Amino acid sequence: MAQTIQQFQLRQRLDRRVTALTIFTLAMLGVLLLRIGDLQMLRGDEFFDKSQRVIRRVVALTAPRGEMFARNYTSRDKATYIVSNSSAVSLSVIPSHFPKKKELRELVAKLERLLRYPEGSLTSRVADNKYKAHEEIVLIENLKPEQTTVIADYYITFSKFIIRPTSRRFYNLGSASAHLTGYIGLPNQREVAAGVRSYQYTGKNGLEAQYDTILRGDDGEIVQIKSATGDIEEQKVFRNFVPGNNLILTIDADLQVAASKAMGDKTGALIAMRPHTGEILAIVSKPDFDPNILIALDNPDRPAHIRKIQEQKAELNRAISTKYPPASTYKPLVALAGLEEKRLSKSDHYFCTGKFTLKSSYKGSPDAVFNDWSRHGDNDLVGGLAQSCSVYFYEAGYRMGAEPMIKYSRYFHLGEKSQIDLPNEIPGFVPDGAWKEKQFNTRWFDGDTVNLSIGQGFIETTLVGMVGFYAAVATGGTIYKPHLIRQIRFAENDQVKVDVKPVIQDQIPLSKSALQSVREGLLAVTTRGTAASVFRVPGIVQVGGKTGTVQTRSGAPSDKASQHAWFVGYGPFEGDPKDVLVIGVIIERGVGGAVGAAPIARDVFVKYSQKLKAGTVN
Repeated sequence: MAQTIQQFQLRQRLDRRVTALTIFTLAMLGVLLLRIGDLQMLRGDEFFDKSQRVIRRVVALTAPRGEMFARNYTSRDKATYIVSNSSAVSLSVIPSHFPKKKELRELVAKLERLLRYPEGSLTSRVADNKYKAHEEIVLIENLKPEQTTVIADYYITFSKFIIRPTSRRFYNLGSASAHLTGYIGLPNQREVAAGVRSYQYTGKNGLEAQYDTILRGDDGEIVQIKSATGDIEEQKVFRNFVPGNNLILTIDADLQVAASKAMGDKTGALIAMRPHTGEILAIVSKPDFDPNILIALDNPDRPAHIRKIQEQKAELNRAISTKYPPASTYKPLVALAGLEEKRLSKSDHYFCTGKFTLKSSYKGSPDAVFNDWSRHGDNDLVGGLAQSCSVYFYEAGYRMGAEPMIKYSRYFHLGEKSQIDLPNEIPGFVPDGAWKEKQFNTRWFDGDTVNLSIGQGFIETTLVGMVGFYAAVATGGTIYKPHLIRQIRFAENDQVKVDVKPVIQDQIPLSKSALQSVREGLLAVTTRGTAASVFRVPGIVQVGGKTGTVQTRSGAPSDKASQHAWFVGYGPFEGDPKDVLVIGVIIERGVGGAVGAAPIARDVFVKYSQKLKAGTVN
């Protein structure tokens, strides 16, 4: 059948399209052949080489942790280090780089055997489910050169492990600053859940914990290209780290070491503070620990050291985290309360026969007898303080009543935290009638008042709290916040980021006459009273203070070894305010204040006196 004109035209259009498609297909095929030729013949070697570079990963560039320096800081090259960093090499692993968990465990177990680690010491880390699969797990914090050599010999086997430079923490004063500095460690599950990366070290106690985010800095990132054999072919810093800030402490390193030495193997604490600024020059708690051992996970002495810490409760900072009855160190507060409230006079005399009898308010009930540690005869207020005559204060306290003592205890914040910049501080405790009614369903008795008047009974204070009270006596009623930091500096350029100024927490209105009477009593303690023989040494600044002996419930009244020992005092007593130092000491089972605590404070005052004379105190 003959084609119509319309059919002929349609056929022509179809043929043209088929021809165009054929030409296009042949052209694309030609281009593809040319590209293949280029890849195979002209650039084949280049792309074969690139095909071997199959691993690209991002590795954290750990920021160096900020360091800590003593108060006499002028520049890094002349500084006294309290905590420093040294160069180290670490080994870590990222679980997500291993498709099978079994492969990771087997490799780590092999590493244990090659490096002669105790079985399970490394594998236990990768078995811990607190870590996220894509985050690094630090296996070895400080690779030794010989360990690096062993790993290098098996570089194909351990190609997925990360070896990189890092910094290692060193606590320059060792155990002498244990509770001051604290220590660092890998994060716990709570910290990881809060966003801390599993390889980052965090502060576990002391200033390391208090200023953790300031010290830690911001990590950077390195992008690495590794070959199939595990060699790093290229690496580039994608984002640089920002080092942690440095801390300039209020601590005097010489006094810190002297205080630790003076405390010896006693159980207790010592604080030395500038009353006119609140700067802490030394803070020691015993028993202590060596933070350098705690952070060295491969140290063979570490397990035994941890057991010792646990047995002795050595991690407890007894300067701020324990409270005790203040005993006779509380008597100056009783004196101030009575004088200010006009319920006691400096000239009031009481005769001490060695005991005080409180008449019973209930018919048929025996009178209560409160004993003194000696017979002191007749004394006025200054004599009562000098001889630590409890009968004097039994009488004075009974006559003035509990209300002034409780009122001034709260004025001086003895029932509160001091707000010192250390973790785990606890408040003291100041009792009253309402508390006793609620706690024991009974009223406040005169016997409670008598006990309170010598710092016994229900009242409990921390060492830092009592140091704060004596500091207020030294300043005339001004209470400064105790603190441990003078400056925060940028690590990169050593410029001051924060300059810490003294903070006045309160101003207690105290009359000059009341202060003078109490100060006279404190000076009498060390010149003719209970601590006179202790402070009768050459070359020491004039010190005024008060001894105290806590009658504990854990021993019989005749068991002197069960009693805690206190001393709190300050000096130079009449010196330049900027040179005045308050030192407080509490010794558990210290027998008595003049025997167990005052000699320790004296030794630190001697060291301080030497530094003042030499002009090395700033």
